[in-house]
Amino acid sequence: MKDKIDRVNELCRRDGVYKNLTTGQTTVSLWSKIKYFRQVFGDQLGFDVSVFEEEDYYFAKCKIIAYDPERVLATGHYKQFKKRNGTYIQGALPMAESFSISRALSFLGVLDKDITSLEELESLGIPTTKEAKDTSNTRGVPVNFRLLDNAFKSRMNLITKQEKI
Repeated sequence: MKDKIDRVNELCRRDGVYKNLTTGQTTVSLWSKIKYFRQVFGDQLGFDVSVFEEEDYYFAKCKIIAYDPERVLATGHYKQFKKRNGTYIQGALPMAESFSISRALSFLGVLDKDITSLEELESLGIPTTKEAKDTSNTRGVPVNFRLLDNAFKSRMNLITKQEKI
């Protein structure tokens, strides 16, 4: 199972790693986590999600279940308020459900450094930035494209200056 979890994490990182600008920790998208979890584990593992509605919020809990033999491998929960600043939040119910799945996947081991997914951070208004992909092993393509861009601009400026002389 550890090899499959490592594979899911690898696939998620390929889709993108995002840095929480408040804490410095990195995370991945919950949609990548769900997509690749289903792809790698197929019908071996599944989700059992329950959502409870209260007056001001939804509470969702998710269990990741192995089928043979049937057992719970991880759980996650999420409380999503229905309103923010007196205004109803569109999609509060599916957010609670999705974020509980993401938390359960994090507790199973499908995560980067932070259990909080990119979408959770965005919903909370926490600033993030996408990390540059490490392409150091791909046929001489530089890791930092800004350096390449700056080098190109500097070279073009030099050529332009020489043409003026």
